Amino acid sequence: MYRKRSRKTAVILFLFLLIWVPVCLSAGMLIALRSLGAAASPKETVASPSSDPMPDATPTTAPLKITAAYRAFGTGLRLRGKEPKILIYHTHTNEAYFPTEAMPYRESSRWRTADKERSVVAVGERLKTVLERDYGYSVLHDTTDHEPPKLSTAYERSEQTMLTYLEKYPSLEVFIDLHRDAYGNDPKAPADYITVNGEQVARLMFVVGRGEAYADKPFYETNRRFAERMTAYLNSIDPSFARPIREKKGRYNQHVGAYCLLIEVGHNANTLEQALAAVPYLAEAIAYASAETEHAVTSWVPGKIKN
Repeated sequence: MYRKRSRKTAVILFLFLLIWVPVCLSAGMLIALRSLGAAASPKETVASPSSDPMPDATPTTAPLKITAAYRAFGTGLRLRGKEPKILIYHTHTNEAYFPTEAMPYRESSRWRTADKERSVVAVGERLKTVLERDYGYSVLHDTTDHEPPKLSTAYERSEQTMLTYLEKYPSLEVFIDLHRDAYGNDPKAPADYITVNGEQVARLMFVVGRGEAYADKPFYETNRRFAERMTAYLNSIDPSFARPIREKKGRYNQHVGAYCLLIEVGHNANTLEQALAAVPYLAEAIAYASAETEHAVTSWVPGKIKN
């Protein structure tokens, strides 16, 4: 009797093990597979609200369309950062505008003044302010009077100014020689301006030198393309905002760097107020022309370029 019961118990135990062991093995394999799947799947990371991403970090959203024109331009400029990247200076420092009651000045000679708050120097200072405030660029503005002792040799002195700054600040990429053009010998009233958003705005023009008489030639290709991009942007605001680019035989210190601009902000038939009104658009054009991608433009140009 005892032997029969023992044999029956052994059979039941054998059957129990026969069923239970596969069940345990299957459950273990299922748990292992789920663990492996969880490890292979990326976890969603939530950034801390106090995190401060780098300004130039790659956007997490789908990239914006990059046009062929941007790809072709590809300046490679990196104008943002703490180190100075832009130098504004004036070869013809005393160029002045059509005087008004609000902006009178004492002439040093016809259409010129040593008063830097009433000359083209004031336009340069406004441009520096806008580029730094609205775009985060680090900008130097030199107000040295390069005209004495002889106006015809002013470019020799402004070249030395550029080289001095470049030696001190190797980070400099863009050099802007800001001028006021000549409309005529004796204009009688303000003329040749456009109206943008109800405001009178001076027209702009870029001068590109070929340096035909110089052994050390200017960076013609990059300077020309830079000016073309800026002209295109300005004329997208108003078809007559920028006058056609003027090419000349001279060099205009455009051999110092690959991105040298000679910009005529209005002329002596424009008021200083009209010239200052053009500055925000000029700053936008600089940001537009120096950007490599559509994303960079829409990120940093306040007007938001539209496709």
